[in-house]
Amino acid sequence: MASLKTQTERPGLIARMRNWFHDIVAELRRVVKPTPEETTQMMLVVIGFVLVVAVWFALWDTALTYLTHQIDQWVRGVR
Repeated sequence: MASLKTQTERPGLIARMRNWFHDIVAELRRVVKPTPEETTQMMLVVIGFVLVVAVWFALWDTALTYLTHQIDQWVRGVR
């Protein structure tokens, strides 16, 4: 009696790789490239965000440097 394949059995390695590459090609066909205007807009958003974060870190750096300097002066005065 011949054995029947059940639905729980996995296909072979070659079949799985073929399906995987087929899925990749199908997904790549659905990719939509942004227009030059969209690219420019996204680039400006990124540059703006980077500038905001840079200013945020610069303010914190200045404040903490000042605070550290004041603490250092206070400790030197205590001695």
